[in-house]
Amino acid sequence: MLGFSDEFNCYWRSLLRILYPAACALCRIPLVLEETYLCRTCILKIEPLKDPKCIKCAHPLPPYGTYKSLCSACRSARPYYDRGFALVPYEEPVKSIFHQIKFGKKLWLLKIFTKILHRFSKSIDLKNYELIVPVPLDRSRRRERGFNQAYVIAQMLKRSAQTSSIQISELLRKRRTLPQSQLRREERLSHLKGAFSLRKREGANGRQILLVDDIVTTGSTINECAKTLKENGAERVDFFAIARSEFT
Repeated sequence: MLGFSDEFNCYWRSLLRILYPAACALCRIPLVLEETYLCRTCILKIEPLKDPKCIKCAHPLPPYGTYKSLCSACRSARPYYDRGFALVPYEEPVKSIFHQIKFGKKLWLLKIFTKILHRFSKSIDLKNYELIVPVPLDRSRRRERGFNQAYVIAQMLKRSAQTSSIQISELLRKRRTLPQSQLRREERLSHLKGAFSLRKREGANGRQILLVDDIVTTGSTINECAKTLKENGAERVDFFAIARSEFT
């Protein structure tokens, strides 16, 4: 049986939904009271990233491959990060959601991933990390956008883990560069060299660090961040991203 406050909140939400009808962020059909941001049909289109995945970078592997193996890129390039985690494939409708978040400034749509993020936080021991470090934006892009979505995801991850032992640190900073989305694969892999630096010289020394970003495509941004942290003494650098592209 609902308590008075729960019952009142339920009535209040119902009234607000009548006065201000909400629509699905993707298909725009009206939402029922139990739905938030997306209708049930669109939510079911967001599926978890399936196994097998590369145990280094979380890149999807062919279904006939072994479950504990490296992708060809990780075997040949040997990235600086130690391990990567991702939740969903970067394909529709996830692409449309992130487009609205970044360019429509609808930051609240990140809450769509709350449940799956919570499941992830329970599947690994986040207490193994001392720092959660969001991948930074350069100052001009952050000022234009008004937020860094990687930092917001880091906050969501920490809340989901329900631990105070991990600190979120904006340890990295980034010089201004062209957006990765405007570059070809070969250009993405090279143009970020030297783009990142540390705000505190000793901030990474001996630390176990979890890098956080929204989307990983080629992995060049994550790898350059990990390189900067490792060169400044980080003991281990893993990464976490909500979405992982099959693009390599």
